[in-house]
Amino acid sequence: MKPALSNEIAYKALQGFFQRKPFVLFGTGTSCAVDLSFGMPALQKHLSDTIAGIKLSPTQKAEWDSVMAALGAGKDFESAMDAVKEQGLLKLVVDLTARFIAVLDKPNSHKIIMGKLQWPAIAMINKLVAGLPETDRTLHVATPNYDLLAEHAFSVAGIPFVTGFWNGICRKLDWQQSEREVTYAEAVVSCRKPRTITKLKKHVRLYKVHGSLNVFLKDGELIENNVWVYDPPPGVDRVMITPGTSKFEQLHKNRYELLWEFDKAIQNHDTFLFLGYGFNDNQITNNSIVRKMKEQGCQGLIITRDLNLRIEKLLSECSDLWVVCKQDGAEKQGARVYNSKYANWLDFDARLWCLEVFSKDILGG
Repeated sequence: MKPALSNEIAYKALQGFFQRKPFVLFGTGTSCAVDLSFGMPALQKHLSDTIAGIKLSPTQKAEWDSVMAALGAGKDFESAMDAVKEQGLLKLVVDLTARFIAVLDKPNSHKIIMGKLQWPAIAMINKLVAGLPETDRTLHVATPNYDLLAEHAFSVAGIPFVTGFWNGICRKLDWQQSEREVTYAEAVVSCRKPRTITKLKKHVRLYKVHGSLNVFLKDGELIENNVWVYDPPPGVDRVMITPGTSKFEQLHKNRYELLWEFDKAIQNHDTFLFLGYGFNDNQITNNSIVRKMKEQGCQGLIITRDLNLRIEKLLSECSDLWVVCKQDGAEKQGARVYNSKYANWLDFDARLWCLEVFSKDILGG
């Protein structure tokens, strides 16, 4: 018989989890906490309304009609977008998605920079970076999000971070060179002789696994350019992996650049933290992280507002996966906690599913 989950057990387990230096994966929920329009429903409506007014080729129209028919039949947006395969239509979806996200990103990023708005996960990331051991000063963080809210939040909080790109305004992809930008020289005395050693700052290594608003393909080379975020010049293509399985054809073309370092980091971790992540992306999680949690018993913690069927299924399949989510019922604001090792769900009055509240109540900051 499984033991009962108590407040004492839950608090001790959740606090202990953060002593293990987890790999962090944050999703759309962290952006929706800033502005709900970052969510998939808003993007779906924008694409549906906009493409309805664009003249498409017969092939494109047939594919888009299939998307609309699938949505009308009750399919989710990700599945419905499977019908988009024609390259011109795929590029249109990428461009429209980028413009939509950029319009949302600009005012919210400005608010973050000016201190008028806080990205919800920043206190938790700050705590994790500060607690990094001297022997391993890198916090590995990944996201499928296109927006730049996290990057702006890191900058305001004074958290050094790298994205794999380096060298000036038009930055090229080179993880080794990128990491050198977060090093510093330290004078030490050895055998009475002073010398200088190079050390890494405690920092975030950020993997934008679906591309980003500031990542482009120019002359066959991946580059990062913040100047082009809101108005890219002709002759460059956005590198953003859009909803639907056809996106993985594009992902395959840039797999080494976008995912190679991410894959290596996953293999080197046995603890995984998910923030506002709904597990919609099978390509990213099921081929790596979820498999490790299922097959190797790696520990995981999901902090999210809303539970869904995918998370419920994972809870039954993983031997050591915690979830913190909102209690059922629109009128309820408290949290509930669960791990399949225990016989029961545990309710809390505190809104622990809210990242700011979790950071304060569980991590003490």
